Amino acid sequence: MLQWFRRVRRSLSTASVGEVERVDHLEALTVQAERRSKALANFPAYAGAALIVLMVVKLALVSRGATSTMLALMGEVSVIQVLGGAVILLLPFAGMVVIYANEETYKRRHMQVHRRREIQVAIILTVGALSFLLSWTWTILVSGILVSRRLIFLWDRKRGRATDRPAQLTSSEWLQTEPGDLVCYELWRQIKVKVEERDRLLRAGRADLSRVTEIQRGIDGLLERYNDRAEQISRATFSQGAALASIAGSFAIILSVNFFANDNPWIPAEQIDLKGGGREIAYVLSSSDKWTSILREKNRDIVKISSDEIVTRKICSAATRDEVNTKTIWRMKANSAPVYKKCPAPQVK
Repeated sequence: MLQWFRRVRRSLSTASVGEVERVDHLEALTVQAERRSKALANFPAYAGAALIVLMVVKLALVSRGATSTMLALMGEVSVIQVLGGAVILLLPFAGMVVIYANEETYKRRHMQVHRRREIQVAIILTVGALSFLLSWTWTILVSGILVSRRLIFLWDRKRGRATDRPAQLTSSEWLQTEPGDLVCYELWRQIKVKVEERDRLLRAGRADLSRVTEIQRGIDGLLERYNDRAEQISRATFSQGAALASIAGSFAIILSVNFFANDNPWIPAEQIDLKGGGREIAYVLSSSDKWTSILREKNRDIVKISSDEIVTRKICSAATRDEVNTKTIWRMKANSAPVYKKCPAPQVK
């Protein structure tokens, strides 16, 4: 009989002490899976809407709440320019995508092994590529979250809340332990009754072999149904990782605060020297042979300058920030001196 119970999960069973509240675990897990599937199906729409909202928010931050400036920005800059700038500014949020993809490899335990490994390799390559662009603190934080998720899964597996494969139980152990799933419990109860009846006939001495065979066929059929359901629940069950939600949530909050607290435009500040000795410290929104539209750094108003009036344009570091080399994990000891000189004060002609 040991072969009958090799696929039985220990997590389906609870100690038979007192009254146990049983639920249909498979139905509950199926509902959760359907919700996740619907969320994933709508993810592109959600992501597109979120990107548009963030672009609008960025325009509002850059204009510092001035409606006229915001409307002028929308008229002066191209969608591609804003979108490209938003992608660069939102690059750190790629960590959330990596964390989510990593979580799916644990949730979808029925996923084929080669498919899971492909995702894990893609995660490692993504973090590796971004580690050359983003700060070392980002790389360490994301890597730490991924490692923490693995440790949480190993801890859950040690406690019996998550497994890579079904635990093996002897027939006596299995018959003494009541399953927590409602349907599995009914099947287990029927099997237990038939096993007791079969053993009673065998102990009677001259047993009715035809009756014993009939009972055994009934036990085998019930066991097959039980194991099928246990396998379905096992595939739908995953390590919960409650601590990860707090860590990932904190990560998202930190990034959001940095995003919403930053009113820097998506383009660099420039020192624009004009004929007659005038100087503007501004962000160039558009430029043509006749006119150049700029967003002034100091008061964030938009003005148009005749392109013929511009003598030179130099990228500089605005007073509100310092343009320095990003210290990636590969360049932690690199020189952090500003890449561009600090912008001088503007001069009025």
